[in-house]
Amino acid sequence: MFKSFAAVALAGVVSAVDLQTFEFMQYVSKFGKSYTNVEEFNLRLSLFTVRDKIIKEWNADFTNTSRMGHNFLSDWTEAEQAKLRGLAGEPKERTAEEFKFTNQALPSDVNWVTAGNVGPVKDQGRCGSCWAFSATGTVESSVSIATGAAPGNYSEQQLVSCSSAYGNLGCSGGWYYWAWDYLEVPSQAQNYGASYPYTSGAAGGTGDCNTKLASEGHITVASYVQVGTTNDDIKAALVIKPVSVAIDAAKPAFQSYTSGVLTAGCGVRLDHAVIAVGYGTDAVGGAYFLVRNSWGSSWGDNGYVKIGQSPTGDAPGICGINKAVYYPITNAPQ
Repeated sequence: MFKSFAAVALAGVVSAVDLQTFEFMQYVSKFGKSYTNVEEFNLRLSLFTVRDKIIKEWNADFTNTSRMGHNFLSDWTEAEQAKLRGLAGEPKERTAEEFKFTNQALPSDVNWVTAGNVGPVKDQGRCGSCWAFSATGTVESSVSIATGAAPGNYSEQQLVSCSSAYGNLGCSGGWYYWAWDYLEVPSQAQNYGASYPYTSGAAGGTGDCNTKLASEGHITVASYVQVGTTNDDIKAALVIKPVSVAIDAAKPAFQSYTSGVLTAGCGVRLDHAVIAVGYGTDAVGGAYFLVRNSWGSSWGDNGYVKIGQSPTGDAPGICGINKAVYYPITNAPQ
């Protein structure tokens, strides 16, 4: 089928319907998709067609400072996409004691990735465990900065399977600060990913806690810090270390992001946890926060997205990024 559509397209006599199917077959080949029957093929084609129209219209509007493109989500249903957005419940009430900008001089840009203190992009798979990946990513960076060593690889699976007593719901969602609450207990130190590997991605199931592996961990959290809601508050925190942030990831502008600075097209209802790993300024898109996602390196710009800084300087921020910013204070490795 793929070759026949290609031949027709090159001959210049393809219908609009056949051209869309040809583009879909290219997508299927690129992303290694497979479907069980004709009914599923047609469903996925229809979903791809809708997303393809959105992408082309977005990219044709040069007032948009980000670009969109196809990725593994282009043929997913909304219900399937929603499973990746794993925040459960509203964020904590803000406290009087927050980390805030105090008029100190801030560098023009910060990038903990190029500094060598951010681990490789990970993939949460078909599990609403973004909160565990956000919590683990900032723990990894915190330890790396404190010790001067390359970032370690710690176990998201331990948090997914073992931290339910602190409010987390495994693949059904949670919050990064509840994960750190769990890691404050010395007997629940976070183990290495190699020792307690991630298995929920493929099955999408929380899994039972392996109490033996969970008792053999190496990293604990002393406490965590809530950051203020202004751009300068977040930038001042990012001078210290990467921070966990929550965003609205339910719109195509985020889901299909490929490059540029995302300054429009997403809401502010928090449903997804990620990591802000720096900030800077783009000649076209302006000031941004550099964010590492947990949907694999084929998503976005090699797993990253630049989210614009709030034009008002305060919450909620673009995609809600200013609303729930935290970072952990880690103890020395055990």
